[in-house]
Amino acid sequence: MPFLLRQLPNILTFSRIFFAAGYLILLIWADHGRVDAAYKIKLDWAFALFVIAGLTDIADGPLARRLKVTSRFGRTFDPLVDKILVGGGFILLAWLQRPLLGSLEPVETGVAWWMTAIILGREIFVTVIRHISEARGKAFAATWVGKLKMFLQCFTIGTIIIYLAHCRTATWAISLRNIMLWITVVFTAFSALVYLQRVLGLFYQHDDASSS
Repeated sequence: MPFLLRQLPNILTFSRIFFAAGYLILLIWADHGRVDAAYKIKLDWAFALFVIAGLTDIADGPLARRLKVTSRFGRTFDPLVDKILVGGGFILLAWLQRPLLGSLEPVETGVAWWMTAIILGREIFVTVIRHISEARGKAFAATWVGKLKMFLQCFTIGTIIIYLAHCRTATWAISLRNIMLWITVVFTAFSALVYLQRVLGLFYQHDDASSS
């Protein structure tokens, strides 16, 4: 198998950093106080980069498994990049909702800091137990719960970007934004409990094997 083909999943994962940085920069750069054509173009580009980043996340894992090039690096680095993509988005949206520094006018993103804290807390928790599991020689790949959580978070961020650019005064858009936020936060917390149960099971099996 050609070297470049074997590295393609890692290339897709690494490229996601640049797409994530691009959409975050556009969100910061946009003048949220003026909903004009230039503002909408910036947010449309931010949305496009965000979608491309999400597509690389969908593609890299299955491609690595199909090429049989899965690795500890991929299992560790891929979630880290996802945290930049999603965690950075929620931090920025919460900051726009309630600016902590400067005289920036608040923007109604709907994202509260406590919501962001739950989302980031879950990601930090799973990252820690993933590293512990890998250190013990147990692979800790993502499950359907983690994948659905990631989909909900990405869908919610994308919804808010489109809402800010095109639907700020639409009642249905505000309702959709709020519903998706609550679903995402609740499911994120639920996924943390699922992963806690999973890691306790792994450690219990490890302790049994050590004592036998």
